[in-house]
Amino acid sequence: MHSILYLSEQHQRKQLNDLSDDLLLVLREDSYGKAFHNKADVPCFRLYKEEQAFLVDSNYFVGVDWLVPQKAVIYIEPKLNDRTQVDFLGMLLQSLEAPENLEHLEGLFQVDYEAPWISIPSQKDLLSPVLIIQFLKLVQKIVRKGLKKSYYVVEENLDSRVKGKIKVARQIKENIVKSRLTKTICRYQEYGVNTRENQFLKLVLNFVSAYLSQRQHFFTVAQQQQLQHILSYCLPAFQSVEELEQPHQRIHIKKNVFYKEYEEAIKVGGYILKRFSYNINRTSQEQTATPPFWIDMSKLFELYVYSQIRKVFPQPNAVSYHDSFWGGKETDILIREEGSKCVVDCKYKPQYKDHSPSLEDKRQLAGYVRLKSVYNKLDVQQHELIKGLIIYSHQEAPAQILKGELFKTEMGEYVKFYKLGIRLPELQNDVW
Repeated sequence: MHSILYLSEQHQRKQLNDLSDDLLLVLREDSYGKAFHNKADVPCFRLYKEEQAFLVDSNYFVGVDWLVPQKAVIYIEPKLNDRTQVDFLGMLLQSLEAPENLEHLEGLFQVDYEAPWISIPSQKDLLSPVLIIQFLKLVQKIVRKGLKKSYYVVEENLDSRVKGKIKVARQIKENIVKSRLTKTICRYQEYGVNTRENQFLKLVLNFVSAYLSQRQHFFTVAQQQQLQHILSYCLPAFQSVEELEQPHQRIHIKKNVFYKEYEEAIKVGGYILKRFSYNINRTSQEQTATPPFWIDMSKLFELYVYSQIRKVFPQPNAVSYHDSFWGGKETDILIREEGSKCVVDCKYKPQYKDHSPSLEDKRQLAGYVRLKSVYNKLDVQQHELIKGLIIYSHQEAPAQILKGELFKTEMGEYVKFYKLGIRLPELQNDVW
């Protein structure tokens, strides 16, 4: 049985003074860590020793992973501090109210299905709700467009007629030997929605339905209602779609620009089925096994801020997310509406409430606002100064972004540089 080190999300170095004896027995090295998507400069966490004391940096990630395989586990919860628990599922749901954010979820989390799985209490399962919200939002977008139709193979025992090719071996075994002389087993193609892709999506929707009915405590009442509404919206579209008989079989997707959500929905649906080992009864167990995974809270914060800014500037092309520019530079958000044009940098750093943003963050923003390609994108003359805005998490700030507050708080000695706090949704009581 492995030991679990439970930690709240931290934004600075913290000393661990209450390690259990069994953890102290297995933690013998000077440092432990995990790189996010194998990027050495982006550690999910770092646990290290200084003068016989263990210290930890979690670096804005939440998740669970092995410290020592089969012996010790680290579990980091989504908390701003020991008292405030971030409603990260609420953040994700609100982020996906901007449909274009479905295209920007790459890099939000990583899951290592090849590593040994970790046994944790089901109420500590952070991964399943994230996958389910993402899947439901993708299927909702598919249903709004209409299910994709294509040709699919049907084998049927027809009465007094022949269609397509006769399956000779089965015909002899199932009909001729049994004197069913008016029956013919045929294989033919039909055109419609009863494809393997749609059968797979229907199967995962049934898993999701079971999960939502058995794991309601993961979500607030409002979130439960929202997810059930999406599920109720999606399921009727699959009424004429049959159940998938072999869920383990690989689903091959033909790329289609109009139905591009299918590829991501089937990928995420596959994660959900693996998550419960293709057994719908496992959604109700009290203990669960999870693959090691990490969720990037900085990325989620970006998506959340973008969705809030889109509410302030709902006009088409008024706001853009992650524009790429010369030299590999990529801005977080550009506001392009006249009178509010600026470059927005999102920082999941609540310490900016009392302190000026770091010199590194200011230099990064300064580099963006001086790019000629940014001037062209914002349609600003080069003799003008583009405004720079850092939006950071601040639990005493308003929960909504107001247009009149964008450029109210200046940043020190920097001309036309501003900062703005935004309050993140919180859970009133611990859910996990």
